[in-house]
Amino acid sequence: MKNGYNATTTGDIVEYARTSKGNSYYHFKTKENLFFETLNIEEEKWFGLWQEEEKKCQSNREKFYRINELSVKMDQLQMASIEFYSREHESTYIEEKINEYEKRYADIYYEIFSAGNRENEWNIEDVESASQIAVTTINGIITFTIKSDIKKRMELMERFSKIFLKGVE
Repeated sequence: MKNGYNATTTGDIVEYARTSKGNSYYHFKTKENLFFETLNIEEEKWFGLWQEEEKKCQSNREKFYRINELSVKMDQLQMASIEFYSREHESTYIEEKINEYEKRYADIYYEIFSAGNRENEWNIEDVESASQIAVTTINGIITFTIKSDIKKRMELMERFSKIFLKGVE
């Protein structure tokens, strides 16, 4: 998390974990596999947290703001994840799982937008495209402001959310 995926060596990980390279390679054949397992754990935490936060929301508009806020705030692995997602992977399994994560995020937006349509909060004609636009925009905010303070990142997220919803209304 501190140095990013590319700058962290297996030796760094072994030293931090106070284990041996042999033990590490026994459980995780590559650094990629080790990071992917860490990513799995963090993604499941995020989705669990989202499920809890979603229950607190009174409207789909609130859900839209809350998921964007949660995405921007949950930055423990964001820099390393961005590096990891954007590289070529040794395993097609890892590529497939990354695509599944991306689809899960888009599906959340799809559900929010569809429910908002049903409940007359807005009228989004192409929910599929709107979902992709929302996911990629939030990912862009996260990616390009990764070194900014959280206040600046939250301001950008809030501005995006307002502009987006105003546009679909």
